[in-house]
Amino acid sequence: MDPNYLSRRHWVAGAAAASLSAAAYGQAAGANDRLRIAIVGPGARGASLMKDFFQLAREMNAEMVAVCDLWSVRRVEAAARVKEMTGREPRQVQYIQDLLQMKDLDGIIIATPDFAHAKLLTQAVRAGKDVYCEKPMGNVVAEVKEAYRAVKASSQVVQIGTQGLSSGHYQAAAQFVRSGRLGVISRVALESNYNGPRWRGVPAVKQIRQEETDWNAWLLGRPARPFDPRLYFEFRLYRGFSSGIPDQWMSHAIAGVHHILDDYFPYSAVANAGAFVHKDDRENPDTFQALLVYPKGFLVSYSTMFGNDSAGVNCYYGENGVLEGTRSGGYMVKGTGGGKRPTRISEEIALKPVQPVHHMKNWLESMRSRKTPNADALSGYAHSVATIMAAEAEITGKKLYWDKKREEIVDRPA
Repeated sequence: MDPNYLSRRHWVAGAAAASLSAAAYGQAAGANDRLRIAIVGPGARGASLMKDFFQLAREMNAEMVAVCDLWSVRRVEAAARVKEMTGREPRQVQYIQDLLQMKDLDGIIIATPDFAHAKLLTQAVRAGKDVYCEKPMGNVVAEVKEAYRAVKASSQVVQIGTQGLSSGHYQAAAQFVRSGRLGVISRVALESNYNGPRWRGVPAVKQIRQEETDWNAWLLGRPARPFDPRLYFEFRLYRGFSSGIPDQWMSHAIAGVHHILDDYFPYSAVANAGAFVHKDDRENPDTFQALLVYPKGFLVSYSTMFGNDSAGVNCYYGENGVLEGTRSGGYMVKGTGGGKRPTRISEEIALKPVQPVHHMKNWLESMRSRKTPNADALSGYAHSVATIMAAEAEITGKKLYWDKKREEIVDRPA
């Protein structure tokens, strides 16, 4: 269900670097205590998550016991990957409902298209399964809110796929910000770019046949429409299924802002965008910029363009200097812009990550400890609200606000 099709040869070549073999897999101690995991949507992103899982499986005493995808070809491919790595044949199912009925299944990895995340997360949690859910957690407020409520009402462990929250870099930045040494932070600038027709040209578009999948199930309640292979695999380009840049890229960046500045829902949002470079049938923009104001009193500028891959920006501007993201993903503190203030940062400080851990490992560890993982449902709810507000502000041309009491997007201050 994830769009970018990886050949089995390519996937196995990458997986060969993993420290797990079929023989080693069988030697993992404590088979009765083994975590039993399934994946829904083992496409390109899903295949990457499967690779992550297999690299950790022996250490974490975990096993992938089932694969689920509406497209029969992808189910067979995914099952072959599992057998290649473990020597065991996983169960193949077409519908997530079949997974939810498996009494001995502990957790589910959700790597489906954006618009399905929140609904499937809600179903999985209510069925008593722990979940690793790709970002965004959702792109419809009502669906995200329902998913968040379902998680809070359960005892399930849910990790959202914003991997930066396990890098230790956001934690280091948050600690420095909370020390007060930067002074008042009034603006955050985030920019990330790419040069090319992003999310277009997926080979599987020409490979799939309607009879090999369940198109109505794929739509998952969206209005009925004729089978469309482009939409099926290039959904990130089509409104109503994904917002594109906000869902895919902004969700990562804004999750970091929320954690570092400890302010989780925007006060307001405006945005502008367009498809200025890639003149095809895409409905989502290739150039996007949003401005969000947060209750604590700071402005976030987020922008992405797919017509130039100039180096991005990741800066938090304070009275006494700047917290600046580095190419390695970490942060450097500088006195830039601190003027002649006596409290200006006087030296450059490279922040060391705080307790970094692999994001998938953090989920598996949390499944055993029952502790809250690094990218929990609150983080997912908040980044979803921010990206939905930005996308809707661009579409409507309005300045939008978050009504925190009603938990709704409105077009005037609450």
